[in-house]
Amino acid sequence: ALRNEISPETLIIGNGDVSSLSQAKQYIEKYGCDGIMIGRGIFGNPWFFSGREQSEISIKEKLDVLLEQSKLFEKNLGKVKSFAVMKKHFKAYISGFEGAKELRIKCMEVNNSKELAKIFKDYIKENNL
Repeated sequence: ALRNEISPETLIIGNGDVSSLSQAKQYIEKYGCDGIMIGRGIFGNPWFFSGREQSEISIKEKLDVLLEQSKLFEKNLGKVKSFAVMKKHFKAYISGFEGAKELRIKCMEVNNSKELAKIFKDYIKENNL
């Protein structure tokens, strides 16, 4: 209310570890923000704007999407960037489930999406996903 008296044209953008669309909506309602800035919450979560919560995404789906992202990286940037750049995304996708740490350690050894696919295929088979 006070901001409208002082500067009604000023937009207020909320920011700070927003990890889901539902959380963004809660912030808008609670604080009266005009919008929300999304930062780290999007990493490893391409479902962010779908409204699906992380708990709704299966491990297999996360691995499938990470593999697809890796393939797209190679297709679009593989000639100019090292595959090692992709490794910074591994923790965002591969965390919060049984065996995630061990799986990440294996993934850090890969040099391309083909090797990553093999590791994921084995993991999915071993864990009946």
